[in-house]
Amino acid sequence: MRTNMKVLVALGLLLIGAVTLGVLSSSAKDTLTSQPTRNIEVNKQSEEKVLVQVGSNTITNIQLLNYKEYNSISPATLTDSEILKHMIKEELFLQLADKEGVSASLEEGRQEAVRMKQLLSEQPQEVQDTHNKLIDTMGVTEKEYWEKIAPPEYQKLLSKQNVAAKIQQDIQSAQKDKSDVPPSLNEFKEQLYQSSMTNGTVQIKDKDVILE
Repeated sequence: MRTNMKVLVALGLLLIGAVTLGVLSSSAKDTLTSQPTRNIEVNKQSEEKVLVQVGSNTITNIQLLNYKEYNSISPATLTDSEILKHMIKEELFLQLADKEGVSASLEEGRQEAVRMKQLLSEQPQEVQDTHNKLIDTMGVTEKEYWEKIAPPEYQKLLSKQNVAAKIQQDIQSAQKDKSDVPPSLNEFKEQLYQSSMTNGTVQIKDKDVILE
């Protein structure tokens, strides 16, 4: 079952639109084995407002609400501030891939979607059923999911993988003392976040937003 869960995680990552917070693995319910109450349709009816400007893109209250739903995050596990900060870091990292010229193409995203769809078809029925339930939560058909939603989301995931590999390569090339421990990816993202807050790349647009 463990192998099956890893496959489902790989397939389900794009459903939440970001790499899952590390603390979720120990602090929150497993969204792939539990069936939490979904409020996605209710969220759609909420008045949308921009919470944070991140470069040329924005993060809205609807995106935050949906992220919490897809990850079954309760107030007892993570605060909105912590979740929003994570979402900002992931958006900054994605934009960095574009700046570094290593963004994946949409066609690569389509190819990855085809590969993952084939991988899913080879999994036990319970794995396929769980993934289909996640698709239903999004309010789209399976065809719409694989042809319209999956490709651009896998494009984002591949872009993040590309920039992570480039960062690691650049750090290793710049290291004079090979015994030095390079910063982890999480540490790099934190540094990127802090510098972006300072230089104005990240701007808070809602007075109720407080980033910890």
